Amino acid sequence: MLWASLLGAMTAAILTISQGILSSHETVDAWFGGVKAMMFAMIVLVLAWALAAVTADLNTANYLVSKLADSLSPELVPAAVFVLSAITAFTTGTSWGTMGILMPLIIPLTWAVLGANGMADPEHMHILYSAIACNLAGAVWGDHCSPISDTTVLSSMASGCDHIEHVRTQMPYAMMVGTVAIAVGTIPGGYGFPPLLSIIIGAALLFAVLRYFGKISDNAVSISH
Repeated sequence: MLWASLLGAMTAAILTISQGILSSHETVDAWFGGVKAMMFAMIVLVLAWALAAVTADLNTANYLVSKLADSLSPELVPAAVFVLSAITAFTTGTSWGTMGILMPLIIPLTWAVLGANGMADPEHMHILYSAIACNLAGAVWGDHCSPISDTTVLSSMASGCDHIEHVRTQMPYAMMVGTVAIAVGTIPGGYGFPPLLSIIIGAALLFAVLRYFGKISDNAVSISH
């Protein structure tokens, strides 16, 4: 990630200077401006890497495996991972940090649960894949809803909306989609339910909720008139 960021910044600087868009001095100033804007995100990411290193040194993955491998149902592991990732990202305000913290724990834990239940074979690999995907999805979900997330703050600032109102109004939509995803996709998928049918049923449920419980805002009505 560090090398990719450096290469991207150098490429952008070369293209900007070679096309005469900015001078060398202006390009450096713009780069420093970008660094300052991303400083908080970089601090959070570095701290997340540090926490991930600490969990590795403490053998957190082995501890979780010893406690949960025999008691956790393999089919429900992806749903549990989604909830854990969502809570972590919501409370920390970072999706990348959540992925970095939990991914080294989730993969060995899921594999140990499958092994303890005699399911560590190609037929049940979809549970491992789903657990990995649920870590990513839960992290993004929690980051999207978190009031301390940099993307949430920037979204409310860019749209000129009160920050708390922005968080409060988007929460019902995110909760509905997350609930439908777990109930119709993640949990049935752990038991081998076809993903295509889950997508169709989930889309139909979301449409039905929007159709029968959704309301047109007063602002939309006034604009249409």
